[in-house]
Amino acid sequence: MQKGLTLSQSKGFASILIITVVLLILIGGGVYLYQNLKPPTSLNSPNSPDSSNSNIPNFKDYLDQSLELSLKYSKDLTVKEDSEEEFNQRGNGDFRKNFKGYVGYEPGKFLGAVVVLEQDLNFDINPFTVWVFDNPKQLSIDKWHHDFWYYPFVWGDFTSEGKFDLAPKEDATISGQIGKAGVIDYQPGKPKFVYLSKDKKMYLFRIIGEKGDKILSTFKFSK
Repeated sequence: MQKGLTLSQSKGFASILIITVVLLILIGGGVYLYQNLKPPTSLNSPNSPDSSNSNIPNFKDYLDQSLELSLKYSKDLTVKEDSEEEFNQRGNGDFRKNFKGYVGYEPGKFLGAVVVLEQDLNFDINPFTVWVFDNPKQLSIDKWHHDFWYYPFVWGDFTSEGKFDLAPKEDATISGQIGKAGVIDYQPGKPKFVYLSKDKKMYLFRIIGEKGDKILSTFKFSK
């Protein structure tokens, strides 16, 4: 009956043990280096010009050459162009005419709009909308809001106090450009409105919910 390991067996066992320990050290070192040296993951936010959404296969690309803008949206959503006429039809009124009758002058010249809709095609609480206006005098965001409010989406208090309370005050970065944002919490979905002035145009974004924020984070100017 064998009572112990022979010398050769002891040496073989020791060699296996040493190899195992070395492998464990190498594996542990590799995990440590990966966790500590890998680049930080960027977070999606409306204030970041680049988005990790751009590499997600479930996102579609949209490009509007006339408005010189592009964005990405998930495949469960629908994107379409919008117009003042269609907006009026949905609201059963002439919002430009109503605005002029209320304040005595017309809002800015409308150039075009893009909306991203849920499957129910509800324009009242859709996640993303951008309207583009002509701004030949290059009015500042504060001056534009003072003159035109959040046309055509919000009708509110046009007194100096009311304009200040609901004015866009927070900085927002979109495609490397600085705009201003404000939230109208008494409207459905508590939309966030963002104004941005670029190339003699004024852009008005209406953003609702996380989906709206994600789409906004992919928005880029193509020129």
